[in-house]
Amino acid sequence: MKNLIIFLILMLLPQFAYAKENLVLKGYWFECEFSEKTVPPKDQCEMLDDDGFNFKEDVAIHVKNISSKETKCKKNKIGQCFQSNTKSINITIGRSDQIKFQDSNLILTFLGCSQKFKLKNYINFIEAMPDKKRCFWTGKKHFYLKKFDGSVNIKK
Repeated sequence: MKNLIIFLILMLLPQFAYAKENLVLKGYWFECEFSEKTVPPKDQCEMLDDDGFNFKEDVAIHVKNISSKETKCKKNKIGQCFQSNTKSINITIGRSDQIKFQDSNLILTFLGCSQKFKLKNYINFIEAMPDKKRCFWTGKKHFYLKKFDGSVNIKK
């Protein structure tokens, strides 16, 4: 009997060790500036795009950082990116979209279609990959997002 219990523990232990966390995004998240369509950023997401989201309960609110003066953005566009360790940013608020999180998936509803994005956790950022079954508005692009932990001031 003792051997059976030890055997069962050894068989079940790996399943507990590899149990996945259910990823849920909360707060302000911005896309990594130097990611490509399906390739993670080479800078570990130290530079963020000026467009992002505020994830609140069942809504993703589009936001834009309007206070950046950064000059090292893609295509040399001034102010369209910012350092992820910035202490404080000013944002404007855009449209809101319905979302839900389920089994480490982000499900975004827009124009009557719900798109599933599989969330994968990296050390410095999250990857959101669209499901193979896509809404008409969804491309093949993966989104590489990093949480912004500085203070946020909302401007009208």
